[in-house]
Amino acid sequence: MQTELPIVKSIVPWYGSNRMLAARVGAELKGCGWVGIPFMGSACEVLRIEARTIVCNDLHRHLINLARVLSDCRLGLEFYRTLRRKTFHVDELDAAQARCKTLEHNVNSIQSMFDVHASHLDAEIETDLQWAIDYFVCCWMSRAECAGTDKEFNAGFSHRWDAAGGDSDVRFQSAVKSIIAWRHWMRRCTFVRSDAFDFLAKCKEDTGHGIFVDPPFPGPGDKYKHPMNVSLQRDLARRLAQFHLTRVVARFYDHPLIRELYPADKWTWIEQAGRTGANKSAPEVLIINGKSYTEEA
Repeated sequence: MQTELPIVKSIVPWYGSNRMLAARVGAELKGCGWVGIPFMGSACEVLRIEARTIVCNDLHRHLINLARVLSDCRLGLEFYRTLRRKTFHVDELDAAQARCKTLEHNVNSIQSMFDVHASHLDAEIETDLQWAIDYFVCCWMSRAECAGTDKEFNAGFSHRWDAAGGDSDVRFQSAVKSIIAWRHWMRRCTFVRSDAFDFLAKCKEDTGHGIFVDPPFPGPGDKYKHPMNVSLQRDLARRLAQFHLTRVVARFYDHPLIRELYPADKWTWIEQAGRTGANKSAPEVLIINGKSYTEEA
């Protein structure tokens, strides 16, 4: 029986999340038995990918720890029970932000918290329940779409002084209720923390394999904690072009650099109507190294 979808379709309100168009990604990866995701982000695509094996990667230690707790049979239940008793209050947010910043500071005193070469630190930092709770609070009690950016632990408390839009407390409670379903979905996944290029180097070239790539976009992606400059975008395009048997599905904003790096005579382009964090229209594209399964020929 198909696992019920969560109310909230992402584990955190990640900046640039693909919640609205994630189903299209799943459809384009249909038939893959193994799927690698080098930039996990909000993980909303996991709900739509039918592969037997899904390997999710991200450099963001807070995010990977949260995902590991969600997928843990024991810790995931404690995580939910603790959060459903939380009061939606600015003091909760302030305390959680302070603890997350302290954690980063303590690790940075040894070596950069987000340094991919600090692999020995991963073995030292075990899956941590309180850390996951703090990060969840930081993401869902603060203003939307700061998760993943350099402002995620400095964002203000989310509340409204008028009746326009949704209620922030309702949003938080909906995210908490969604943990029940997310626990089941995340058990399908394996989580790793490495540089995206190291991850791609380990992805095998084979029929039945798929890779979903959703990197920081040129321009807006500069707000991420781990942005990608033009040189890295070129390196990524060259690496992805080496896959032929493995199906590659990549998501970007339509941008001149992306048009240059993924020419339409070599890649299939699917234009999509995305939305920005401010709910404005944004021209997105899915780029595929083969024919589309959702577009008519």
